[in-house]
Amino acid sequence: MNERAVLAAALRGLMAAGLLALLWVGVQSLRGPREAPAAPSVRVAKLAPGGFVLVDAPLRPPSAREPLKLLVLRLPDGQVRGFYLPIDEGRAAVPVSGALVRGVPCEDFAPDFAAGDIGCRQARPGFEFALRPRWALDGRALARHLPDLLPARGREVEGDWVLEAGS
Repeated sequence: MNERAVLAAALRGLMAAGLLALLWVGVQSLRGPREAPAAPSVRVAKLAPGGFVLVDAPLRPPSAREPLKLLVLRLPDGQVRGFYLPIDEGRAAVPVSGALVRGVPCEDFAPDFAAGDIGCRQARPGFEFALRPRWALDGRALARHLPDLLPARGREVEGDWVLEAGS
């Protein structure tokens, strides 16, 4: 091959590479911007005032080693609050020394908006004492020997309770 043929082949190769790069950029621009990973959240759009939902926590506090439940409730005034709860055999347990430590077994841990408190509504057999501990709807313990409920900090955004990182 002479110099002209080598130069023409190199030029064709550069043009093909440039055309492929331009095609790749065009496809990427048609896809649109990459979506940022969604923040952990719980859907609360259909949660009426005086309602609650108890779900597996989509985000754990930094110091939590075990999975937790997340209790999200909508107060009668429309305000939404969330609290982390320990788990025992897949159910929310009564937190007797904080949510990050295993709690007392309970069949039904829930808020009672008429009484204005949160607690165990149905104890497991042998754990009837789990019915005694109570918390206010804002998470404050209603007895001195109990810890406050661990708040799940977040805010309501377009029908979702979006958890803040590090909460």
